[in-house]
Amino acid sequence: MNLLKREQIKYVFRPPLYSAVLAPFLLWLSEVFYMRRTFDVRHVEIEGEDAVRALQDQGHMLLIAPNHADHADPSVMCHVGTRSGLRFHFMAAREVFEKRTPLGRWLLQKIGVFSVDREGADISAIKMAMSLLQEGTHPLIVFPEGEIFHHHERLAPLNEGVATILVRAMKGQPDNQKGFLVPTAIRFSYEPSIEDSFDSRLSQLEERITWKPRSDMDPVDRIYRLGRGLLASKEVEFLGSARPGALVDRIKGLQHELVSRVENDYWGEERDGTIPDRVKALRATIRKELTDDVEDAPERVQELYDDLDTLFLAVQLYSYPGQYLAEDPTRHRIAETLVKLEEDVTGEAVYAAPRKAHVRFGAPIDVKGFLEEGGFTVKTGVGPLTELLAERIQSMLEEMTEADRTR
Repeated sequence: MNLLKREQIKYVFRPPLYSAVLAPFLLWLSEVFYMRRTFDVRHVEIEGEDAVRALQDQGHMLLIAPNHADHADPSVMCHVGTRSGLRFHFMAAREVFEKRTPLGRWLLQKIGVFSVDREGADISAIKMAMSLLQEGTHPLIVFPEGEIFHHHERLAPLNEGVATILVRAMKGQPDNQKGFLVPTAIRFSYEPSIEDSFDSRLSQLEERITWKPRSDMDPVDRIYRLGRGLLASKEVEFLGSARPGALVDRIKGLQHELVSRVENDYWGEERDGTIPDRVKALRATIRKELTDDVEDAPERVQELYDDLDTLFLAVQLYSYPGQYLAEDPTRHRIAETLVKLEEDVTGEAVYAAPRKAHVRFGAPIDVKGFLEEGGFTVKTGVGPLTELLAERIQSMLEEMTEADRTR
């Protein structure tokens, strides 16, 4: 119900109110109370920051684009900025502000965070992002995946809006100020002690859905058994019966059915695109109707919130790629899958052992040089630029994963 209550809040753009006096203290608090205590990240390894800092000191436009697979990502990047002398601004989803108190929202703004309505045409947020980039004093961090999907070693499709913002910000700027897109990879790894928590946590999940705990089973088998059971319950709820077939096919089938059902209700047809893109378009449509005068139509309001619930489930399902865990059942993938299951089943993620974050800044992409070399215009270059960004981030994640295996 908390999600639905937040959906009813009328969106208000929250600009950054960066304070050079307060920010260092607030960032220290973020590290102590969020990164270390809440998310149990005890060590952060940083690579490639020197090149980024040099570009910052030269006043160039810097858009930092990390993958986003964990709730700790913003806190970790705040820590990275403090250690590396990088003074970041952050674009954050409206929900980040709406779930906080007025004081909490004000504190976020004081460290350079501003809001964006991801489903709406948030002109204020776009203009603010472009303005910050053009000032050239604070690199801007935007997470191009948009959502948190909890698979650290596999990138989800990126939103082209991130590249669009930087390309548009470069228009009309002096030749001595370049625009750079910085692919950034964040990967979390767990200490071996995390394995001691698997049995008890899986038992709690099994008991939560009234199953007898199966401590005799392999953790991966137990996770897939849980997944099949939870999926079957949703298939019965939405489709009338559990479906046969491989788990990955069933997940995709339910995703498609849920999103297509809402699309047909609103538009009379199914639309192309990824699940996140289709959900984004639908949420924008629903939110627009909710901001209209529908208070005298409680039945319609309930229908709108039911549709938002359906879309939320579709996004949850998208976080489970099916074979991601089975193809490489390391303790890291088991742990992150468990965190996702706990969050979806109980509403609270559990970080049961200390973690390490590894942050790597890739080679900054000179956007003007990329467009000229490829013969792209501003419009035609956004797609290829986004594809290059995705390739660079995924490549770094794979390299970091391989390096972790050899340690």
